[in-house]
Amino acid sequence: MKLPTPRYVVYIDEAGDPGVKQKSAAELEAASEWFVVSAVVIRDAREQDAPAWIADMREAVRAQGRSPIHYRKLSRSNQARVCRMLAGKDVRIFIVASHKTNMRGYQNKRIGSSFGRGEFYNWCLRLLLERVTQWCANRSKVEKRGIEAARIIFSERGGHDYTHLRGYIDTLCAQAETGRTFLKAKEVVPGVLHAGLCDVRPHSGLAGLQLADIAASAFFQGLDSKSSAYSTEPALALHPRVAKAPKQRSAAGFGLLRLPFGHQGEIPINDRPLFEAYGYSWG
Repeated sequence: MKLPTPRYVVYIDEAGDPGVKQKSAAELEAASEWFVVSAVVIRDAREQDAPAWIADMREAVRAQGRSPIHYRKLSRSNQARVCRMLAGKDVRIFIVASHKTNMRGYQNKRIGSSFGRGEFYNWCLRLLLERVTQWCANRSKVEKRGIEAARIIFSERGGHDYTHLRGYIDTLCAQAETGRTFLKAKEVVPGVLHAGLCDVRPHSGLAGLQLADIAASAFFQGLDSKSSAYSTEPALALHPRVAKAPKQRSAAGFGLLRLPFGHQGEIPINDRPLFEAYGYSWG
């Protein structure tokens, strides 16, 4: 089957470890319990602008040579600076942020006896792609066009089985097209997502993936209050570009999705300020 011409490019990266195996108290104290996966969406016509955006950021932070932007290697002031610059670009940002404590040992008959590393990552990815494809479909509708496809580019990371991941995406597409999506409070939008339009590329070789790294890392930094690098300033600077649902002012639950959901568990009190700034409330 001939693949459609993509009208959107979606760059996906992550911050933190998607592993959810049980840990000792000492391990939980030493490592972050946050996992963040991000998507930066660009219209295909603007894809060629991304290298210039990264070049401007490199100049602003006085990067040496031709090295790519790695958010975690930047100074605190430069982290905030690149986020402010990204907030001025024609992109939309989506974040799924999970505090993993409440996901350990989670049981679900639809996905198997419990979450493992791969199943947990796929679950977060599904929630991300549901919102990304909904936004793309709505944007095409607003612009009075039919459903338009998106090309998905993942930042290559060790520990992922990308063959299995492509198969999972193919399954999501098939389930959505036939109305058989499991747990379908939401589902990916048929016609936007195609397994054949998914690719895996190194972070260093693609400017768009460096933008996704900035988004994922900024939110990871702004959620883990136990970290010495904790700061909400960079993630708050991205606010203008974090996607909002149609007719919704806040990004809460759409552009920024928290896990666990309210009925599954709580977010630590000290880690809540960033969520609150994006419209979440507790009570």
